[in-house]
Amino acid sequence: MLLAIDIGNSSIRTGVFSGNLLLDRMEIPAFPKSDVGHYRAKLEKFLADKEGNTFFEGAIISSVVPGLTDTLASSAREVIAREPLILTSSLDTGLTFDVEEPEEIGTDRIANAVAARELFGSPAAAVDFGTATTITAVKDRKFLGGAIMAGLRLMGETLHRGTARLPSVDTVLYQEASEFRVRVLGKSTTASMISGIIYGSAGAVERILEGMEAEEKCTFRIVLTGGHSGMMARFIKRQCYTDRDLTLTGLRLIYERNCRCTS
Repeated sequence: MLLAIDIGNSSIRTGVFSGNLLLDRMEIPAFPKSDVGHYRAKLEKFLADKEGNTFFEGAIISSVVPGLTDTLASSAREVIAREPLILTSSLDTGLTFDVEEPEEIGTDRIANAVAARELFGSPAAAVDFGTATTITAVKDRKFLGGAIMAGLRLMGETLHRGTARLPSVDTVLYQEASEFRVRVLGKSTTASMISGIIYGSAGAVERILEGMEAEEKCTFRIVLTGGHSGMMARFIKRQCYTDRDLTLTGLRLIYERNCRCTS
């Protein structure tokens, strides 16, 4: 089996694979940061009820939080007795990087690009609705680049903290959006903020994709991922796929290219 860990700015997502099959996943908050023992206990509890969990061939970690990378690597090492593979742009991903500084790319975006191409074909674009909303394009085994903007929650927090009277909309935002009750024409301050966040994000994503397609003279297959992908799929007008586990799948695929051992 394979342990895949995706360390994001808001959460740490962990998945267990048996071959191509994702058996289970766990999500824990990324903050406040904790120590090796804390994450070891979380992993041990998560893996305790997995059938055949006595053997893990390895682990792979993607991290956009440098302060947590070594901590989670140590926790994983202690739990499965294997040295985790840390994803960087220098690994064999099956892609070439048509960007200025590949080492600066968030490794979650690399995993998303690998999985989007493998699962949905080329050209493809992965839209990750997380702490930041990222759009990552891949074509002909080439990582083309993309766009990054504030995520939904970050937009709401910035409006609330950066102004004198705008309220926090965090709780109502997700309730309203998940029930598809968001009107474009807001009838209150809160409703207007939610409209701007939801429809503004959806519209920005679609406009950016249109621009990327014009520049590349192609049509991307669009796959949405990230914590808000299921909700945002309702507000994206163009055809798209949704895969909450895209990053974890990308990690598995990259591990398989670099560590061809078998259980």
